Amino acid sequence: MKTENATPLPPAGQPSGQPIAFTLIEMLVVILIIAILAALLLPALAAAKAKGQNTKCLSNLHQLQIGWTSYTLDNADKLAQNVASDAGHYATSGTDPLAQPGQQWASWVLGDADNSDPALLTHGLIYSYVGNTKVYKCPADIKTSVIGNVGSLTLRSYAMNAWMDGIPAWQNNTNAHQVNFRKLTDINAMSTANANVFIEESPNTINDGYWVQNLCQPTIWVDSPAHYHVRGGAMSFADGHAQIRTWHDSQILNNATNSAGQAWNGFPCDPTSSDLSWMQAHVTIIQ
Repeated sequence: MKTENATPLPPAGQPSGQPIAFTLIEMLVVILIIAILAALLLPALAAAKAKGQNTKCLSNLHQLQIGWTSYTLDNADKLAQNVASDAGHYATSGTDPLAQPGQQWASWVLGDADNSDPALLTHGLIYSYVGNTKVYKCPADIKTSVIGNVGSLTLRSYAMNAWMDGIPAWQNNTNAHQVNFRKLTDINAMSTANANVFIEESPNTINDGYWVQNLCQPTIWVDSPAHYHVRGGAMSFADGHAQIRTWHDSQILNNATNSAGQAWNGFPCDPTSSDLSWMQAHVTIIQ
């Protein structure tokens, strides 16, 4: 006897012959759940991105430190010179007399950080030991160039402590003599672990490769550190280590400028913060 296939019964509550579908309330519940999950995940994703930028920035500074130290080893302990000039004459060697206009020296890096010309990095004294222009730029730095390839990202976020063979030396009309270190072994007088070499400089003040703090002005920031890393800025030291320091000075965090609107002319520190005194203790000593 032939039997025909039985037709399945519709689910309870579902009219016969109509497809199963979500109700409006069910759709709204699903959308709400997705929104809640996104709200919970976005801070975690932002934190992961920030952590990745921190790691990359510290890696950059480690590589710059290796290049800086390697240069001293190949040059009888002499530090790579740090010339205060925004001009971009190229240095083909450490003795190139045309490295900077009006200066008879080459420099660790050339020209203005607002310039997007990679030759200003590749013709610097330490580049042959670094070998990668991307090492000079923090991934959190989104400043764009106003010189050269205008509107593109700038190529450099870091500057060098002006007391590391700064040319010219930052001297003042006072009795205090701030030491301009010329050789790596000279830094032992203040401890290589405490001596800052490279630092993320504020986009408001960065220009040449020269980053200045003046111990004779204990309440004035001359150049400003950056705070790309959740109120923190990265820096490296002569012993090779790098760190991110969290800044508390409200002037730094608010990107303060002086009365003329030029941050590089200096501006007062926040009197409630110890950031400036800490920084000055890590750039040089007075003898």
